[in-house]
Amino acid sequence: MDRDFCGSDTGDGCGRSFPNKSSPGLCAKCTKLASFSDGSTEYEQWKGFRQCESCGVAWKNLDSPICGRCASDNAKAATPQQGVATDPNIQNLARTAIEASRAARSHAMDARITKQPVGQQLHTTAGLTAARSSIGVGDNNVFITAQCRIKSTSVKDQKTTDPSCGQWGKPWPKDAYMSEVLDEYLATLNVRWSNEKGMALIPFVPHSYDEVEFRWAGNKLFLPGDVNKPVGEVYDTYLTGDMARYYSAPAPTTKKAAGSQPQFLMALELYIDQPKFMARRRDTMSFSNRGAPAHSSTNITTTFRKRSATATEINDTLRKRHTVSNEGGPMESTFVRTNRANLPAVDASTVIHLKKAHTTCDPETGEVEIVWPDNSDTYEGVLGKDVFATGATKNVYKLSIGSELYVAKRFFEIGSGTMVTANENKASLENELIRLKNAEWFLAKFKDLAKENGVEFSSNIIISDGFLIREMGMPSPASSFSSFEKDTAVWLVEPRRTKAVRKFSGTLVHPTRRDKLGQTLSAFTHFVYEYSGKELVFADIQGSPMTIQNVDTFILFDPMSHSRQSDSGIGDHGLDGIATFTAQHTCNYVCRGLKLATLSEDKAQDSDEDEEDADK
Repeated sequence: MDRDFCGSDTGDGCGRSFPNKSSPGLCAKCTKLASFSDGSTEYEQWKGFRQCESCGVAWKNLDSPICGRCASDNAKAATPQQGVATDPNIQNLARTAIEASRAARSHAMDARITKQPVGQQLHTTAGLTAARSSIGVGDNNVFITAQCRIKSTSVKDQKTTDPSCGQWGKPWPKDAYMSEVLDEYLATLNVRWSNEKGMALIPFVPHSYDEVEFRWAGNKLFLPGDVNKPVGEVYDTYLTGDMARYYSAPAPTTKKAAGSQPQFLMALELYIDQPKFMARRRDTMSFSNRGAPAHSSTNITTTFRKRSATATEINDTLRKRHTVSNEGGPMESTFVRTNRANLPAVDASTVIHLKKAHTTCDPETGEVEIVWPDNSDTYEGVLGKDVFATGATKNVYKLSIGSELYVAKRFFEIGSGTMVTANENKASLENELIRLKNAEWFLAKFKDLAKENGVEFSSNIIISDGFLIREMGMPSPASSFSSFEKDTAVWLVEPRRTKAVRKFSGTLVHPTRRDKLGQTLSAFTHFVYEYSGKELVFADIQGSPMTIQNVDTFILFDPMSHSRQSDSGIGDHGLDGIATFTAQHTCNYVCRGLKLATLSEDKAQDSDEDEEDADK
């Protein structure tokens, strides 16, 4: 879209052309009007202001067709200057300076219109440098630099950053999350660190391992709830207004350095807790040399269990409700496994774009029901063509519905070795949604019991929201289905979040953790096993750190599960998967506080059944 034209892709704007308009999109007056409610007093006042026909800025007392600044600029442009017109190099330099000046005016105008503090002002040298560089003035990037500060037993060594680690930086989009920046910068550092120390550093998660965390230059801390926000939001919070006086990077000492500094700059440090790293390193070395200690957090040996002769008898009781005995008395469970055979078939529909499935979770039993009604509402969505993220079995794409941002997931691998069909994808995604809803149901019960017993735990854990949609009509290119497979492309949709992921267990690996978040998740897995009547175990527990309503939160997603009937979804190893958990789990203070039964009896029972199998 031309810079002179006032308009947008959605049809907003006045449609007029302003020769000296400083940036593409809406003119200054239309931008201001868009910030008010239609018909409000402010809207009517600004609507009546006269507008400069050259730059598009509205002025309350403007009494001529163009404003004074544009009149002055036009007069200067019309007056030839000796020696300038004939020198192409000077002409190019002048044009560059004009463009930089225009961009600076655009930035200042945006700040005035939105009534936000104006960021770092551009000087002529900096403007020219930015205009020539790949980091354009006024773009949507923030340049983030990093150095390392290492905690040690010597206070003197911590007063400065460590020059041996070097420093680096790159521009980041303002909508990227700080956790993604931390992951990439830590990966850069770990190339050198792991070569020298033999192990990589672990990134920071609230209430978890905190060997490495972001701090501002000068060892200044982030305020609670800010470390996982988007880059642009962090920049606006700390580097504009009054807080910028404290958190801004030290001013360059030379004019040359000032000219090369990006307009939007965040100077950060990676704060490395070396004593914690060395303690984990000693634990790992101890495991390698003598076997896993009680508090080991890595490399847990996977144990497999043969399917016993009693499996049929156990499976016959799966639909019964259980009373689970433990040290604190009976734990009454109302959980009932969702019977996939009872879910209704897909109804044919003739809607335009997207249709949502209707999903309910019984608050008493945790049973999940998924239906696709004919008369459900229809939505228009925009689905990305490129893969946003990928895992071992699913691809993830960006999706927007209205003003809401989501990700849409589909299966490309289910273990069959062939291309996933539309029906297989739908059935597998329905199982994934049932796992999410079951995890949410169990987590609520877990938190209630912990609060009732006065147990301290990491309460900032939540389960990702999720729902199913189906494309109506010809499937999108992202679905990979043929054009004749109409109304068949199904997606699991979740809110868009950071791509930074922290794993706490594997499909058949359940490490013992020492951190608060890790111990809470381990106890949660134990609770689910017991509260489900030993029918279900969650595995492959992973999540992302996010800030929700200024609270550091850990969002779990894509949980895997093992069930006695091996029918809970992709990756379900049945009784073998359940036995692996009971063999590897070590109870912690949360388990004991919840008065969960120890798993020693289950381990002994598994051993007896294995011996019976071996004798046959």
